[in-house]
Amino acid sequence: MMISQFGNKLKNDIETNMNDNIVITAVFSFISTIVGYVVGSRKTNAETDRLVLDNMKGVIEVYTQTIDDLKNEVQELKAEIKTYKVCIDKLEKELNNFKKQMQQDV
Repeated sequence: MMISQFGNKLKNDIETNMNDNIVITAVFSFISTIVGYVVGSRKTNAETDRLVLDNMKGVIEVYTQTIDDLKNEVQELKAEIKTYKVCIDKLEKELNNFKKQMQQDV
């Protein structure tokens, strides 16, 4: 009987050990999954943030170039306006001189 009790105890110990191993394996698998998810999601979020920043930099560069081009165009147009003002002033003087001559002739 002693051998059968020892056999039963050994069998129970092995079954308990196997159950413990299954539980431990399941717990480690669950923990590994959670840790992998957290690390993976952080990495994914970081990569997404980097891509968003890269896109924003590109957009900013385009707008900066457009603004610079518009500033140059405004300066050119201001110069043209100044030239036109000089021409208008000259034409006004000529017109006034012509009016004076016409009044003197009458």
